[in-house]
Amino acid sequence: MGREVLPRLSERARRASPELGSVTDAELEAFVTARVPDARLDDDVRVEDLLLACACAKGARAAHDALQARSQPDIDRAHARIHPPITQAEARQHVWRHLLDRPEGGAARIALYKGETELVGWVRALANRLLLAVVSGAKPTPALEDAILLHAGGSAALSLDPELERVKQTYLAGLRATLKYTLTSLDARERALLRDAIVERHGLDALSLMYATPRDAIAAAISEARDKLEYRFKNRLVERMKVSDRDHASLVTCVATQLDAALSRTLDS
Repeated sequence: MGREVLPRLSERARRASPELGSVTDAELEAFVTARVPDARLDDDVRVEDLLLACACAKGARAAHDALQARSQPDIDRAHARIHPPITQAEARQHVWRHLLDRPEGGAARIALYKGETELVGWVRALANRLLLAVVSGAKPTPALEDAILLHAGGSAALSLDPELERVKQTYLAGLRATLKYTLTSLDARERALLRDAIVERHGLDALSLMYATPRDAIAAAISEARDKLEYRFKNRLVERMKVSDRDHASLVTCVATQLDAALSRTLDS
């Protein structure tokens, strides 16, 4: 059918959830077409679920309440089956925070829903993974500066050449503090994009959905934030650390190398 079915889908979603009127028809259609290829646009599209996910991504209280009411029984059953070392109420909050929180400048993960399965089933699968991770003692999410310096985007630590490794280890504490300080000079959206790419390890397609922004524009924004961070780090390093010119240059190269490694998974996706 293609895009001519969109008005009919929108009308159907409105009838099902009139309380989600904070989402305009244009926003809903854009949300749907970003997730459902034209060849699959027909009356079988889960438009009611997509409307709920769209409203949740916007932060609508009525949408959050509706999603929680639908999904709470599944989370409670997962808690009873998996027995994580947290209470039932804490398990619910863990799932809601993961899905619905919008960090400053960032986007909610609920926007990753594509309508390929029922929304309650999608949330159920996510809840199972999150609670199993709690049981396994998965490491807490690292700070962005640590992910850049130590984790190289979640993989094993990057192998630097001997000179860069020397200055990194010699000045690691000051290097980390300066990088953390420099990150605060970026605007909230730039920090959020770098965090989602480096710490959360989202690819360009996922980030495009989360931020409702074309893939090329997301890649350009990440590259701009990366270049801005390197430039400002170079200047703040002079202000905050007393090192030789040679070590200064090596520290800047070290951070630039680590940034490129940490971002490669996203920008090459």
